[in-house]
Amino acid sequence: MRNDAWVDILTRIYSEKEVVFSSIAQSLRKELEVWAERKGCISIQKAGKGKVFKVVDEKTLEWEITRLAPKKDLDNLPVRVQNLAKNSNTKAGQTTLDFSYFLCNAVGDGVIVNGVDVSFITKSLGCFALPIKDDSDGFECNGSLILVENQQLLDDLRWVPSDFNGIILYYAGNLSARLRMWLTKSSFVSVILFPDYDAVGINNYANLVETLPDAQWFWMHDWKMKLEKYGCKELRRKGNQESMFDTLWSNFKEYGFPDAELESLMTEIRKQGKMLEQEAVLI
Repeated sequence: MRNDAWVDILTRIYSEKEVVFSSIAQSLRKELEVWAERKGCISIQKAGKGKVFKVVDEKTLEWEITRLAPKKDLDNLPVRVQNLAKNSNTKAGQTTLDFSYFLCNAVGDGVIVNGVDVSFITKSLGCFALPIKDDSDGFECNGSLILVENQQLLDDLRWVPSDFNGIILYYAGNLSARLRMWLTKSSFVSVILFPDYDAVGINNYANLVETLPDAQWFWMHDWKMKLEKYGCKELRRKGNQESMFDTLWSNFKEYGFPDAELESLMTEIRKQGKMLEQEAVLI
């Protein structure tokens, strides 16, 4: 049951002292009966031909209501803390955290973000974390940005083009709406997505170019050979990859491919029945 509905019922019983059984929604009566029997502050008594919920321990009932809906102002607390205060469970209610954190590496010298030399930070600490929330301001950066799906490509940068200067950001599988919106407020020389060459990666790219039309796809050298040699048929059958791929193919055929070479990739995936993980770039 939703916590606010539960509090409303208990508050009504506390206020009225006695509530007719039939006036409570049928879907909630059994749960309230079980709760009342367990807590002992409300009893179920016969009244004529029906039954009533009757308060028998006001202090305990008041304490339960206060526990479920604390009187203190929670608005300024993080949502998961509010959940804990109201429901004794951080995940009961809204669970989206205020911040998302993304690990980043600067590649090249003199990469500046909002006046800060992140090249120096990377050399000193190995990487840095980018915290963003829904209302975060964007970055002003004098370099480019490559978004990578898997951490291996953040840890091992041998694949990065020799002329690249900018930031590598690890986004961990799915390109969130929060990150995409933050990118629209940021300024990079270019934004490049390097995902796995599979349906999830292609879908992430489709979402990204819808938000950021100039975003580019990162093409591995000899990707066709890599797909043939290192591609995996099981990957295509994993989860909803197959159905997602077919939907994307149909949509792109009707409305156009966001990258001309993407049609060649998807044609090869259909032909070979394989999809390719991005770590193949290191082979």
